[in-house]
Amino acid sequence: MRAALAQQSSTQKAHATGNPLNADCQLAFPPGFTGLIARFVYDQAPRPVAEVAIVAALGAMAGIAGRSWCISDTGLNLFVILVARSAIGKEAMHSGITMLVRAASSQYPQVANAFDFSDYASGPALVKACAQRPCFVNVSSEIGHKFLAMAKDREQAVRSYRKALTDLYSKSGPHSIAGGITYSNRDENAASVHGVAFSLIGETTPTNFYESITSAMMGDGFMSRFCVIDYTGERPEENRERLKEPHPELVAHFVEIARQADLLSSKENFMQVIVDTNAQTLLDQFSLECDQHIRAAGDDEGRRQLWNRAHLKVLRVSALLAVSDYPAAPTVNLKQVEWAITLIRHGISAFEHRIRAGDVGEGTDGGREQKVLDLCKEFLFLPAGKIPGWLKHAGKMQQAAIIPRKYLQQRTQRLAAFEKHRLGHTAALNLAIKTAITNGNLMEVNKSKAAELYGYSGQAYRLLSSN
Repeated sequence: MRAALAQQSSTQKAHATGNPLNADCQLAFPPGFTGLIARFVYDQAPRPVAEVAIVAALGAMAGIAGRSWCISDTGLNLFVILVARSAIGKEAMHSGITMLVRAASSQYPQVANAFDFSDYASGPALVKACAQRPCFVNVSSEIGHKFLAMAKDREQAVRSYRKALTDLYSKSGPHSIAGGITYSNRDENAASVHGVAFSLIGETTPTNFYESITSAMMGDGFMSRFCVIDYTGERPEENRERLKEPHPELVAHFVEIARQADLLSSKENFMQVIVDTNAQTLLDQFSLECDQHIRAAGDDEGRRQLWNRAHLKVLRVSALLAVSDYPAAPTVNLKQVEWAITLIRHGISAFEHRIRAGDVGEGTDGGREQKVLDLCKEFLFLPAGKIPGWLKHAGKMQQAAIIPRKYLQQRTQRLAAFEKHRLGHTAALNLAIKTAITNGNLMEVNKSKAAELYGYSGQAYRLLSSN
């Protein structure tokens, strides 16, 4: 792979050292060959985003290597979701994988079997696909719509799809069996399969994704199966020097991994990925860290589940990186574990931030309070051009750190954490404000003084602390 690495662009070389490509970049590319895949996806993108490229690279490796190699009796399949605003270049995930698969298939047609762009409508449809090919990655567009449907929980087909995902995540190990499905028409039956490595990567927008997550999804472990990569940056500049095809050596090595995977699979062999001493020490430390976070979460099932499978995901990602570098005898090293831990911590941190901000599904009391405080700060720093027209003396209110309730009412109307509250939006806002007052973060302003000083006759609050 020396020639392929030598021909990387200067921006890729900067990222290879772990340096961010721009101010919005939050993750460095993975080390080794998986990093080369990510760099290719990045350089072929019309609007390059590192996080998009990383999801594509992990999905590509999981698609071809998820079943034939294993670590600690688990296969290497992954569920990865990219969360980013619209119009930032998420489609590069699809175009990059397509371009790589097309080039590899010209040398080894079987590569295409590991990639699937179908939209599965139900669990049985997905299980049947797994029976036909026990190792592949499903590349999903706007997966947030699937989550919205799961949140509504109205259709049996969607319920069965969620159940299938939950079951398949843990069925990739050498001793696992994915159950089949039985129809009245025997020709449509799907038999149970020994070791199914189904991987899923998808992209969605923050609103569709986070607002669709219910407490049930968090509490029953469904969400703990997903690696969430949250890109919060802006729309990148257009890439006017896009790569038109992957480097021949990149393709050749990718094909080599696919051939090795098929050879192992044909003999029903599962190659164990070894972990070197330094890497194992760090893995053990991270396992203890996960335990500490779970204990600290107490009865908060959502936060417990954030860390529940974190160590397992680090194992799988580390092993995939090792396989991608040396498929004949993969050994996980310290650098690979360090990157995998950074990836998983990044996802957990982003999720926790969304929970605190009240952006996740039904939300929590603490999350709603924090959202109200954040909106109070937002109001205090609103520029003149964005001040609501119904406020006569907004500037004076901002200087006095006073926020009109009407502003909070309007800004929380479409937030799922308030709108989906069991008592309704207004009650949820009342409870959040009451909690903020009790905690010493807000103080209600005398209505007559507010009317006299600021020409505002509604309820208002002074921000005392935003912590």
